[in-house]
Amino acid sequence: MAARQVYQSVLTRDGWQVRKSKKVVSSHATQKECEAAAIELGRAAYEKGGIGQAVLHKADGTIREERTYGKDPERTPG
Repeated sequence: MAARQVYQSVLTRDGWQVRKSKKVVSSHATQKECEAAAIELGRAAYEKGGIGQAVLHKADGTIREERTYGKDPERTPG
């Protein structure tokens, strides 16, 4: 199974950034632009046969929304 690709939209002192594994993927002037980029990257990961995820944060750093593209593995007990 392909690894999950997680893209997070976060506010920094330099503006909004999309990050993957704490590495900056892109920078944006607005939250809306940043979220659109994270969603696009998540969808692209799915279209390549993997699982993509966009984690959209509020300005205070809390998660506002998560979007997963592709089938999540079933949960197992334990």
